Amino acid sequence: MDYFRGKRYLNTLQDWERDGTAAGSPEHYLPRMRALLRRMGNPQQAFVSVIVGGTNGKGTVANALASLLRTCGRRTGVYTSPHLHTIRERIRIDGRILDKDDWAKWVSDLYDRTRGFESEGFGSFTRFEALTALATSMFAQAGVELGVFEVGLGGRYDATNAWDADAAVLTQVDLDHTEVLGDTVAAIALDKLEICRTGMPLFTPVTQKPEVLALLRRECSERGVDLRVVGGETDGDRCCAALEFPHSVMPDRGSVFRKNARLAIAVGRHLTGKNLTDDRIVDALTGLDLPGRFEVAQRTPRVVLDGAHNPSGAAALAGDLGRMSKRWTFVVGVNAGHDAGGILEAIRPLAKKVVLTSSGHPKALAVDVLRQNLPAGLSACCTEGIAEALGRAGLQEESPVCIMGSLHLIGRAREALGLPCERDGFGEELHEESLACLAEACANLGVRIELASEDGNLFCIRPPGRGPVYFLRNRHPFNDYVAARLGEDKAYQYELFTRAALPVPETLVAFNPFADERFSRYRTHASVDAVVEDVERRFSYPVVVKRNRGSLAQGVFLETDRSDLKRRLRTLFENSGFLDNLMLVQEFVSGPEYRIVAARDELLLAYEKVSESPCSGLNPLHGPAGIAKPVDAPDVIDALSGLTASVSGVIELGFYAIDVIQSSRGFQVIEINPNPMCYFYNLHNGRSDFVGIYEKLIREHLSVSKPPAAQDGGSERM
Repeated sequence: MDYFRGKRYLNTLQDWERDGTAAGSPEHYLPRMRALLRRMGNPQQAFVSVIVGGTNGKGTVANALASLLRTCGRRTGVYTSPHLHTIRERIRIDGRILDKDDWAKWVSDLYDRTRGFESEGFGSFTRFEALTALATSMFAQAGVELGVFEVGLGGRYDATNAWDADAAVLTQVDLDHTEVLGDTVAAIALDKLEICRTGMPLFTPVTQKPEVLALLRRECSERGVDLRVVGGETDGDRCCAALEFPHSVMPDRGSVFRKNARLAIAVGRHLTGKNLTDDRIVDALTGLDLPGRFEVAQRTPRVVLDGAHNPSGAAALAGDLGRMSKRWTFVVGVNAGHDAGGILEAIRPLAKKVVLTSSGHPKALAVDVLRQNLPAGLSACCTEGIAEALGRAGLQEESPVCIMGSLHLIGRAREALGLPCERDGFGEELHEESLACLAEACANLGVRIELASEDGNLFCIRPPGRGPVYFLRNRHPFNDYVAARLGEDKAYQYELFTRAALPVPETLVAFNPFADERFSRYRTHASVDAVVEDVERRFSYPVVVKRNRGSLAQGVFLETDRSDLKRRLRTLFENSGFLDNLMLVQEFVSGPEYRIVAARDELLLAYEKVSESPCSGLNPLHGPAGIAKPVDAPDVIDALSGLTASVSGVIELGFYAIDVIQSSRGFQVIEINPNPMCYFYNLHNGRSDFVGIYEKLIREHLSVSKPPAAQDGGSERM
């Protein structure tokens, strides 16, 4: 299976994170996980394991420990949850996540090894159990020496507790998930304590609540567990307690981080001894990237992202924020199962303004429910989406802003802020941004716009003297139907452009040789080998492989040799839909990439797609640190305007985009898009340009006049 089918397979598995339902009887959890590991060949036996449990700080400790071990030259794997942007973040080897192709191979291997798993007698395994098994298999295959596993929930029945770890860590224990783990810290601590093993060390901070620390000392003594209280008088590794964290080295790390880092250092020194020197500690921790964990996303004004999702975590966060400023604007979203009222109470003393929102996750609390948890004396404004929430927060004002609550919300915020990240795809915010620009343009023109569908995708405007005109997501009424269909079909595009002598990359269209017999008249090659041979007669490597239909750089690949090309084509053809049988292979064109936004033969806007960091993909705008930079050089504008007129002479569209690359042979037309997205441009340049474009299109295509009061003050900027 390919990557996206692999994702779909994992999504078919029962998932407590997603729907909150239990996966059968608890007494089957660990036996089921052990049966799954046997199916995979017991890979967990190939490396030393560390298990990290607790209420708050598990992810920080796990990532800090992995960084410390790598600095000592140890090949290290780390398994954490949840993820911010892509599920592949959960499993990393030496700090790197697997690429999509390798991930797909491992998911396929899991699928093959676990057919008929129900015969084991423990029911179907869950998605978290599948991911845990994948992590152990990947680590074993990669020759990992030390594997660090963050507990998903609790400890006693968690999948990461299905084998004997060589060391255990218990971070701060507090009330959370009380409906599952118990309603006292003692009950929760007992559940989490099950991750330790007789004769093995358990590391925990001296800052544990007194009743928790007393319980740990008593239970560990009875069970023969080697308890290491880090930072206390009984600390078995005194040098870690004495280590100071210089603020000049880590000025943006809060006290919570320093507490968790000391815990990681104690475990690291236990595992590596004197190899973990103070210099290596500083190198490892200063270079540690912790997205969403007291992450400073912007400095002026200061914007902090933190996944504090329970009252104790929120209180610790508030303590660190209070040392920076006494008044903050908070953007808060909370998932079900967490104490929303306690979280809001913890930030109340610092709250200048509170914006309540939702991450869109299936377990996210609805905004009206979250509002009911506001403590007395604290008011808030409510928004449904992160983009609107950030707008209400006033990121351009002087007041510092903290975005907090669930890590799912933090992930959406990072994407909306344009922070570097690797995404599996793009969400509804892309389409919502187009609709937001349309709505603003209609308001400027005095045109009524109304929601026309329950799912929020279809909008209707009623120009004077006309019937209803519909907008479906980013699809619009400004294009002829057939021309728009041609704009969505890359194979027809290249055929038409080539006949018209437009500058396009040389392209081979290949029909799926595995397709159903009903499509025989379309078949271009007898086999994948025949396609590869044809490519090599016409092109040199590297070559670009792309699906005939698709957008946002999904389904576009760069292949550098025969074996990779053959494997890619076979995977794409085997996983293609019944009516999705065309693939294109093109010569690779290198150079700066631009997008033209146009109406008929008129260039309305042009911008360059640039990346502020190395981009491994084929579209720098969609990679980490990608930005849309408006083009203002007259010679470039003239060349792009001429190209727009030439394209319009072949396919006339009322509103569309052209992607071009400036190669050594001049500008090459890569493809056209009849439904341009404005999200990426607006992310870096604001909405005014696209609002103006929509105003122009509505006036010209739908014969709408701008109201007299708006004649001189509209947002259009052509």
